[in-house]
Amino acid sequence: MSDVTIIGMPRSSLTRAVRIACLEKEIAFEFSSRNIQPPGHPPTPELLHNNPFGKVPVLIHGAFVLYETAAICRYIDDNFSGPLLRPVSAQKVARMNQWISLAMTRLDQNIIRNFVIPMVFADESQRHDPGFAVAMNQMADIIRDDLSVLNTAYHEGWLCGAHFTIPDMMIMPMLHYLDAMPGGPEMLANAPNIKDAFARFKARSSAARTDPLLPEKLLKTA
Repeated sequence: MSDVTIIGMPRSSLTRAVRIACLEKEIAFEFSSRNIQPPGHPPTPELLHNNPFGKVPVLIHGAFVLYETAAICRYIDDNFSGPLLRPVSAQKVARMNQWISLAMTRLDQNIIRNFVIPMVFADESQRHDPGFAVAMNQMADIIRDDLSVLNTAYHEGWLCGAHFTIPDMMIMPMLHYLDAMPGGPEMLANAPNIKDAFARFKARSSAARTDPLLPEKLLKTA
């Protein structure tokens, strides 16, 4: 049995990033979704025991408990042998940290929190509310602007050059959900460097083994 456990939800893009990091690092780990609150419910006592803020993912390594996606991914890379998940040069490490920060503070908010989640969980009245449509269209415009910047950053193949690194592991699962939304494929098509990187991401073993298997409801969200 592995002494590394990842606690999280299978369809969480951030949980998926941590699982991808473990797989890319080639370390054995257990994945547990037990005693995790369903969406919209308060955190369970079991989750609060490991993270007082009630969020996933959480890493447990022996007696050591760590939360926050970026911290977990860096810990995995720093403390286990296997392929490096980060670049080596100081400038590329700084660039990696820049994109990790933007992934968490901007892309996760704009793509997942403010677009995908509202679209997926909108009820029938919201779907027929012109105000909701206007808000989603405005958010789609913001995401297109974000993707235009990100597209330039992907000109070398991945964000830090030729190698798949931590910020790619965080951003690509977000794009997986964006691609399932109405208009999402068109957004990616208008960012060819991102589209190419996303296709290569989906072909990776770590992506296939952590695919959230999007349900029909999500795929047909209007």
